[in-house]
Amino acid sequence: MKKLPVPKAITIGNHHSPLPQAVWAALQSLTVKRRRRLFPHQVQSILVRAVNWLGDAILTLPTLRQLPRFFPGARITVLALERVAPVFRQQTEVAEIIPYEPPRSGLGAWWQQIRHLRQRAFDLALVMPNSLESALVPWLAGIPHRVGYDTGGRSLLLTQTVLGPEKMAGLHQVYRHLGLLKAFGWVSADGLPELTTTPAEQETAAALLSAAGAAAAPKLVGISPGAAYGPAKQWFPDRFAAVATALQESFGAAVVLLGANSDREVARHIASAMARPPINLVGQTDLRTAFALLQQLDLLITNDSGLMHAAAALWTPVLAIFGSTDPFATGPFTPYASVLWHPLPCGPCLQRTCPEGHYRCLELITVADVLAQAEYWLTRPS
Repeated sequence: MKKLPVPKAITIGNHHSPLPQAVWAALQSLTVKRRRRLFPHQVQSILVRAVNWLGDAILTLPTLRQLPRFFPGARITVLALERVAPVFRQQTEVAEIIPYEPPRSGLGAWWQQIRHLRQRAFDLALVMPNSLESALVPWLAGIPHRVGYDTGGRSLLLTQTVLGPEKMAGLHQVYRHLGLLKAFGWVSADGLPELTTTPAEQETAAALLSAAGAAAAPKLVGISPGAAYGPAKQWFPDRFAAVATALQESFGAAVVLLGANSDREVARHIASAMARPPINLVGQTDLRTAFALLQQLDLLITNDSGLMHAAAALWTPVLAIFGSTDPFATGPFTPYASVLWHPLPCGPCLQRTCPEGHYRCLELITVADVLAQAEYWLTRPS
């Protein structure tokens, strides 16, 4: 069993801590190929094409936060799929969010959106996904400066291409996203992904918990048992249920199940296996309300998932269980986390299902392991 340390770059309360030496060296090794000269003072409007998954979007927030340092006064618009657009609400750097209509939603709607973007006359596009499609849109929209990594055979669609993203291998995704800023100049500091919620969202979350009888509970523990990528990232429902029951008995905890509609079945399995019923809110809230619920928790126990990154970005303690994915690359980027992971010879395989058919990386993480870490977070001094 390996309990991972939190990222060493982080200092609590310091949002711009010095970069670790390995990150600094990797960033310095990146090079930029420029086909068009960029004058920062001429950039008045920026379009950021967001990444497509919740957790990934949260990990781009430190990069987004630094954009005004390179382009003071520029208006930043985020183009994002609806499932990740809520991440960028309440971000002070973001002036506007445009819901992205991908080609699969209909070529007519896609072309109409491109025409709309062309009319907006953005000066600069920062393309954060690696796909060809994500670079094609700002090219078709006629945005004169287009910045992204040299991936997916798209370098001809970009005017400032950051070369060498493979040199960021082994580092956290937060740092990989920061590497895109090399196109604009010196990258000297990192930062924590941070989400904020509104008073109205907090009131909605508090009302949901109060109606469920959680207000009087001495501890509030969330369980996020889903993971969109597949079963190789999902710890076992019966073990989640055993942990939840033990925390109900030991701490008088109210247990809240959280997740998307696709997690309803696993949530029902967990609830049916518990000695006392949990508060099952899986699939019953929008994403912004889920953020506010996470903010109320004393601890979130979770697989490697979008809600894991959301809780980390809300300063909620996180106990994360990793299977097929690499916690050094995508672990919770916060000082308030424990990560449980077994580094087997076959992993991290990064597969949706176990190629060996045994899911041993998850099997080796026991209920006792998780309870030991949960006890730490629930008994530590405030």
